[in-house]
Amino acid sequence: MATAYIPESPRPVWSTRWVEWGLLALCVAVVMGVLWRYGQQVRAQSERAAVQSTLGALRTALVLDYVHRMIPASGKSRAAVSTSVALPNPFDLLQQPAPNYAGEVPAALLQEVAPGRWVFDKRCGCVGYKPQDISVLDAPAGSQAVWFTVETTGAAPQLRPIQSYMWAGMPLE
Repeated sequence: MATAYIPESPRPVWSTRWVEWGLLALCVAVVMGVLWRYGQQVRAQSERAAVQSTLGALRTALVLDYVHRMIPASGKSRAAVSTSVALPNPFDLLQQPAPNYAGEVPAALLQEVAPGRWVFDKRCGCVGYKPQDISVLDAPAGSQAVWFTVETTGAAPQLRPIQSYMWAGMPLE
């Protein structure tokens, strides 16, 4: 019994296997895009939380320094308190230096500071932070950083924002 030779038909260029792999690659790309977007939001919120934490530490350091200076340990310390007019650098009052503190930098030289760093401008008594991603910050056009001024009223010095800032849709105070 002889078998008949049946020639094979040419395979189509778009076989079902290529379509399946293409759909799988498309699904993976969509999932990666969604995860990247959520990752950006998480990064912005974690940076905001770190900024809020540092601001809290600076505010506490200012209050503790004020209270420490008000305690009359000796007549010498009273004279030092009354003659001290300069605005304090809150970073100098911390027990441990902030790891991302770039030092005393005037606002005009902020472009030379790496993103994610804190600075202190002694001319205005301002504390500034340059965000890692400026697009998450709703600030006036041209603003590269968030700025807080050290205000000395009759009570302890306070850190107050110079403007109202929104960080990823949430207020930064």
